[in-house]
Amino acid sequence: MKKFLYLLLLLPLGLLPTSCDDDDNKVPDVGVQATVSGGVVDNNTIYVVQGEPLVIEQMQIVNHTGKDAAIGVVNYYIDGVGAGQSLVAPYRFEFFTDNLPVGNHVLTAEMPVYVVDYPICFGAFSFPLQVVEDASALPGEPSTTTFNGVIREK
Repeated sequence: MKKFLYLLLLLPLGLLPTSCDDDDNKVPDVGVQATVSGGVVDNNTIYVVQGEPLVIEQMQIVNHTGKDAAIGVVNYYIDGVGAGQSLVAPYRFEFFTDNLPVGNHVLTAEMPVYVVDYPICFGAFSFPLQVVEDASALPGEPSTTTFNGVIREK
C-alpha cells in the first residue's frame, strides 16, 4: 500500500510544464557584413601600408528572419589584443598602423547579435592582415571591400 501511495505522490511531477523550445532553431538566419577601406584585398588577405589607416566603414546585420534584429557593441582586436570598440551604427572604426610592425597580423571583430524570439548569438570576423613598408609592396590599389562574417552560439 505504501508503494502505491508513493507512486500517487510522484504522479503530479509528470504534469509539470515542459519546454516547447525548438532546440534545432537556436541560431537565427542572420549574417554580418563588414565594409573595409584603406587596404588592398588579395587572396583573402588585407594588405595595408604601415602608417596608413585601415578603416571599418560599416558593420551591418543581414537579417533573413523577418523579425527585428540588431548588433551590439563591436569589439576589435589585432593579434588578440583589444584595439577598440564601436558602440553605435554604422560601427565605423579606424585602425592606425603607425606602431604596427611590418609583417603578418590578424584583425578580428566580434559582436553580440540580438534577434527577437531567439537567444543571443555572436557575429565574428577574422581577417589576415599584412602590413607592408610602402605602397610598392601592395598587390594592387587600395579599395573598399565587403566581407561576410560568421554567426555562432555562445
